[in-house]
Amino acid sequence: MPRKRFVIKGLLFWYLSLSIPTYGQIVINLPQANITSRSVYTATLASGTYSSLISLIPSIEVRANSANFANTVGGSSTLPLNIAHIRLRSIGSLSLLGLSAEVTLNTSYGLLYAALASISSGAVTADYRITTASQTWVAGIYRTPINFRTGLIFPNQITPTTPNLDINVPGFIAPQTTLPALSLPVNNLSFFRNSTGINASGNIAVSTTVPYLLNLQTTGTQFSFSTSSTYNQVPTTSVGLVSSTLSNIATATPITLSTSSQPLTAASGIAVPLNNNQTLTANFSITGNNLKTGFVQAGTYSVPFTYTWSKLTSAYPNGALQAQRNGSLQVVVSDLSELVALQPSVSLVFDDVTDYRQGITRDLTQHLRISKTTPYSLYVRASAANFSGSGGQIPVNILRIGAASGQTGINTVSLSTTPQQLINNANPVIDRTLDIRYSILNTAVSQLLGKPAGTYSTTVIYSFTAL
Repeated sequence: MPRKRFVIKGLLFWYLSLSIPTYGQIVINLPQANITSRSVYTATLASGTYSSLISLIPSIEVRANSANFANTVGGSSTLPLNIAHIRLRSIGSLSLLGLSAEVTLNTSYGLLYAALASISSGAVTADYRITTASQTWVAGIYRTPINFRTGLIFPNQITPTTPNLDINVPGFIAPQTTLPALSLPVNNLSFFRNSTGINASGNIAVSTTVPYLLNLQTTGTQFSFSTSSTYNQVPTTSVGLVSSTLSNIATATPITLSTSSQPLTAASGIAVPLNNNQTLTANFSITGNNLKTGFVQAGTYSVPFTYTWSKLTSAYPNGALQAQRNGSLQVVVSDLSELVALQPSVSLVFDDVTDYRQGITRDLTQHLRISKTTPYSLYVRASAANFSGSGGQIPVNILRIGAASGQTGINTVSLSTTPQQLINNANPVIDRTLDIRYSILNTAVSQLLGKPAGTYSTTVIYSFTAL
């Protein structure tokens, strides 16, 4: 009987010595770099204390006590248990590497360590491996209680038995480091004539764990200008002639450029993208009319701009979260020119005596159309010294060419094989039309007398150069 009482007291003493200490959370701080690169992250963390029983050869198991990782900072997002994988690293001074099995976390117990040898008491450390590739990570603190047990022995020899396992997903917005200069090459006159004008797009890679707004602003109200071409004056071109949008975002709201920071999306912003990485397609456009308004002079028009990414205020974490990137927009206008005679054939007909007495005048409305993205002069000449026909020749200098009634800015000259200047150093223009007068004065009619009836012709050449 005394021996029996001694044993009972010993057992009572042993149980009382196993008070369960309190430990903090097991917290995995998932790095931004692993989310962005979709790479595996492993954290080695203290996971409690093992208290050895004499001659006990334990098996150690672990499970989750909830169906998923729940977000503890608001929102309904969750994380699946199977993104977490646990392996024992050591207990006390005993390394378990090579002896411990990795368990993919779920609600059933998984065996971490099979009973191979007795283990002394000590701190428990474990490797927590998080697979990121299959998950879209939304910023938050995700938690599940986990349960360690040493087989079916009671009491459990690892304390605390049900610590909370937290995965801390950081809030971040990470656009690509640098943005390339975006260029709109205006290298064809059709851009000026088309109502849609010209547009160009550039891609911006972004990684994020938070929904966000994207704003755009320029650093100046006007484009700076440089050119190697001739010019009469430096153009003053407003940035407001350019529009921008995100062409691959359904909630995008087009804007006209301004020094004010303007949202490119609706107030709902842009959601966290699938797999946390996305490419934004930023589009810039200038209508044909706006090209004519501000970009007629050949040269390079440049303006710096800034994109600002801002976390939606309703999203975790609290407080502001922003990222900015600077870029630049260039509109490169080539030296373009076009000169078209819209009525390629002109006839002056002497029908009766009145024509011979008074001479003949013929006005052609919108006879010439000029487009030139540098200052220009306009010349005219004949290909030969005479009109030629079946009845002989007539000198070309009887023909005068100049401004039709109501047309200004054009000289009147007598036709010659030497180029005669009709317009001097006019400003760049797109699709300017000229009303031209062809005339033979009565003072020159004497050179027609005695010529046989017939058609006498020559080629009249208009050009931008005196050649």
